[in-house]
Amino acid sequence: MKTVYIPKGKTVHYESLVTDHLVVKGCLDVTYGIKAKTISGSGVTRAGSVEADSIRMDSLEAATIICKRLIAKRVQAPEVFASESAVVSCFLSAAYVETGRLTAAVSEIDVVKADEVVNLAKKKRTLFGTLLASALRSFWTALTVPRPDGEIMDAEYAPVTEAEPAAPEAPDAQPQSAAEAEQKAEPVDEELNRFVNMFKLAREGGFTLKIVPGTPEENAPIFDFETETIQRPAA
Repeated sequence: MKTVYIPKGKTVHYESLVTDHLVVKGCLDVTYGIKAKTISGSGVTRAGSVEADSIRMDSLEAATIICKRLIAKRVQAPEVFASESAVVSCFLSAAYVETGRLTAAVSEIDVVKADEVVNLAKKKRTLFGTLLASALRSFWTALTVPRPDGEIMDAEYAPVTEAEPAAPEAPDAQPQSAAEAEQKAEPVDEELNRFVNMFKLAREGGFTLKIVPGTPEENAPIFDFETETIQRPAA
């Protein structure tokens, strides 16, 4: 069917409806879905889903509405998808609305995804008056409100700089004696310390160290194995 017409004062029921043009003056109930190029009329349409290029109705109730342009007085639908624009002059109730430009007087929407949203004052308007008011409001907004260029205006901000890592705190310096300071300043002579310790040990034992000239081999004592005695060289 190219055109389906529902006269005023008549109620028609369908399980599903596919047509080019749908004109509803009365009441139309569709159990599943409606698919048409254009839907118009001053009546009431209720359906499971509505798909069309252009919708212009007084009252529309559906689970899902998919179209290019939507113009209505009252719309109740959990999901509304209008690729170009959606204009509702009286009341719009939806859980999710996605459109290019949304115009509504009174609305109850959970989530809106739109490039532009126009909220009209609560006045009695025809559909043509709603379209005209929406166009004027959009034009006036474009003239008076500058579009942001990506920079936040009239906001105080400071550039974020990376904090430099704090230098580790040096441990508390302990007081040092003069001997410890001198020992750290000069390298330790182990050979000298060995002789000094030998001298101290001999003196504590009651001995006296004597310096004998000559090489250690010439002054070294000789052990006689026959007599088992030590023969010391003459001083």
